[in-house]
Amino acid sequence: MRLARAVGALTALLCASPVAAATTAATAAPERVVSCAECGMKAKIDNRFTSQVLQGGSTLYFCDAGDLVAYLARTQPKEYTASVHDFKSGEWLDARSAFFVIDKKIFSTPMGWGVAAFRDRAEATGAPLDFEALRKALR
Repeated sequence: MRLARAVGALTALLCASPVAAATTAATAAPERVVSCAECGMKAKIDNRFTSQVLQGGSTLYFCDAGDLVAYLARTQPKEYTASVHDFKSGEWLDARSAFFVIDKKIFSTPMGWGVAAFRDRAEATGAPLDFEALRKALR
């Protein structure tokens, strides 16, 4: 019983130490959540389906590449930069250089568009589309 109390006290002391607190804070960074500019749904910024548009000094986020395309069709901005996450690595890439695959059975996206983006054409299964072809396909 004394040993159990001693171990408990030591554990509490170690967990309260500045090193333990710093380690916990560094590894438990809060996930950044944004609202989709098209549908209002909350989305994690690092989700592989989240996309963004840089327009007029502002960044707009989208829960799904389909919502990004719907926003562009609805607002028809003249100047913008669109970015998507590479499905495989999760890294941001310019939407105009990405290859897109539409497959609702494989890609369970937040709004059900079933669109995934890929940096490399070889990794995109089926018949990959470029950004303009994706925009036409989702009309």
